[in-house]
Amino acid sequence: MLTLEEMRARKRILGYTNLILSQKSGVPLGTVQKIMAGVTKSPRQNTLRALSDALRDENQPVCDYASESPAHLEVREALSDYLPHKDSYTIDDIESLPEYVRAELIDGQIYYMSVPSRTHQRIVGELHLIVANYIRAHNGDCEVYIPPFGVYLFPDNSALVEPDLTIVCDPEKLDEKGCHGAPDWIVEVVSPSSKKRDHVIKLNKYREAGVREYWIVFPEKRVVLVYQFAQDEKEEDVTIYSFDDDIPCGIYPDLFVQLTGF
Repeated sequence: MLTLEEMRARKRILGYTNLILSQKSGVPLGTVQKIMAGVTKSPRQNTLRALSDALRDENQPVCDYASESPAHLEVREALSDYLPHKDSYTIDDIESLPEYVRAELIDGQIYYMSVPSRTHQRIVGELHLIVANYIRAHNGDCEVYIPPFGVYLFPDNSALVEPDLTIVCDPEKLDEKGCHGAPDWIVEVVSPSSKKRDHVIKLNKYREAGVREYWIVFPEKRVVLVYQFAQDEKEEDVTIYSFDDDIPCGIYPDLFVQLTGF
């Protein structure tokens, strides 16, 4: 029998509403709602078994739900209102979503983007101000963007992402839809739901696409990981800085960033 946590995850992945689960299990709708919301602290075993059996009654294995981030599970449920369930999504799927649904596409998976915290927004705003002012003061050709701004990392459109800060120095990569190809510099400010995506999945994709420099900002730890990707090698140079350090920018040798106030 599935645990309650597994049931909630399974329900999200299948795109079931409480009403559908009630109909499939024979458990009254009000009872399903209370159990799924955690209101009922000690549900009856026969009720849990009925729910578990109903959730197993699909040709999909019950595994690895706990490994998915809450945000990823949340988007599966939310997307059921807009897209049919698929094992793999495409650029057409994500571009068909309503404008108010912010999500990213990476290797066929759609990742929900949660509402950022106030601290997250303050850091992104400060970084944008610093970089934009630097470019303007030096009459630079690069352009800096904050979300929503789409980056189509590869020609096959297998990855559409929205970095927190995107710096592009090749105008040929830009059009009204966003950036097509690797930006020169990308910054991601980590939130609880994006840690794995920013530090593992996106890190590998940005390296593969040819991004020159990638910063991962951790507000809670007050540190910044700065990755300098070698263009012709698989090796990378990574340095850890604190918010109190003068953090050097690789693409601008005379630009240093400090985040002491955060």
